[in-house]
Amino acid sequence: MSAKRKGAAILKAAGAKIRQLLEHPVLNQIKPVFSRLLLFVILGLVGWQLYAIGPAEILRNLPVQPLFYLLFLLTFFSLPVAEVFIYRQVWDVPRRHLFGRLLKKKVFNDEVAGYSGEVFLSVWAKNYLGIGHREALKNVRDNNILSALSNNSAALLLLGAVSTLGIVDLSTYLGEVKRWQWGTGALVLVLLVILFFSLRRYLFALPARKALKVFGIYFTRFLLHNSLMIMLWAVVIPEVSIQTWLLFVTVMIVLNRIPLLPSRDLVFLMVGIELAKTFEVATAAMAGMLLVYSALKKGTNLALYLWITWREKNAPTQTQATEV
Repeated sequence: MSAKRKGAAILKAAGAKIRQLLEHPVLNQIKPVFSRLLLFVILGLVGWQLYAIGPAEILRNLPVQPLFYLLFLLTFFSLPVAEVFIYRQVWDVPRRHLFGRLLKKKVFNDEVAGYSGEVFLSVWAKNYLGIGHREALKNVRDNNILSALSNNSAALLLLGAVSTLGIVDLSTYLGEVKRWQWGTGALVLVLLVILFFSLRRYLFALPARKALKVFGIYFTRFLLHNSLMIMLWAVVIPEVSIQTWLLFVTVMIVLNRIPLLPSRDLVFLMVGIELAKTFEVATAAMAGMLLVYSALKKGTNLALYLWITWREKNAPTQTQATEV
């Protein structure tokens, strides 16, 4: 057996063991309890923070600028719009029909659990396109890998930027890093890259040209989305420097990469208030802005889910006839 086949066999066996562990009955019972408990803790901490600032003070500092709400809509729809062009690389689906499914995927990921939207999308693709379940999962998996690569690459670039600009001193958290430690880290990174490219045909099915195009779309969307987020925040609190907003963006990106974290908006609200105190940003304005943003996001998700569900229930045949 060749080295590549041995590597693929090892990865397949490891994946089967991981799936078996994740699907263990005890773990399936613990996960929902842990998720609810963590959510209650987050809600309690956020409630305490808001109470400490003062509800009346927060109400006086709610965003009233129309541009804030326009920028919210642009940030909200940036991902499903970008994903229309991304998934059209692998699926021959009308854009309007695909956009509705991607909106629903976003709602599942935002409000149910991380990656639940990908499960929904793969099941829909299997039924709508008539492809195998494994093929649908493979298409979604490839796009998720490219999304993670683009987001993590950008996160590292931002982390380097906030460190270089002196916004955050990484040595405070990491200690003094010696040369041999940097060298070891770089060597491990190179070995991982070599391993990935050696086994890419077993880990990744998308052709290189399409993969580069999808990566470019994700990366462009990432830059656009986070630039819009900085503009949205700056509209409400214009006196804050761009360097400080870059730190906020970096923290938001890191939180979004944590799997199975419930209600990321509330977590970012909690962390954002603490950052505002640290960097002497008006905490009442920050709390009001993040609170409104979170409420708008949840309200928009609920409205879209109800609208899409009603549309599917009342006119499925007509919709497919007009869109296919």
